[in-house]
Amino acid sequence: MVIKMKNVSSEQKLQLIQQIRSRYNEDRYDLRDRERILYGRESVRPWEEDEPDPEQERPQSTFRLRVLLAVLLFAAVVMIDSYKTSLWGLTAEKIYQILSADYEDKFEEWVETLSQAE
Repeated sequence: MVIKMKNVSSEQKLQLIQQIRSRYNEDRYDLRDRERILYGRESVRPWEEDEPDPEQERPQSTFRLRVLLAVLLFAAVVMIDSYKTSLWGLTAEKIYQILSADYEDKFEEWVETLSQAE
């Protein structure tokens, strides 16, 4: 069903918008009350907040730090390989062997040990 609003005045449109917003807010409050009664939930969802709290800080992501660390470690391995040196007794070939080793058997053994301990 399509409603054509050509002959509707701007005052009527404004009243309609206010009525829709009022009904939406009533539904949100009703839902919040039902959740509080049924589940004991008192939390406020992000879309229910009126204004952001400036004192509340966002949790800091460590993704950038981890990427930077990975790039630095990769660069260190490349430099060790290109200069044919070692760092704390680790050569590039030893690092490649460690990274390419198959730890599946050791991992399965570790899982079995954990499952038997329970």
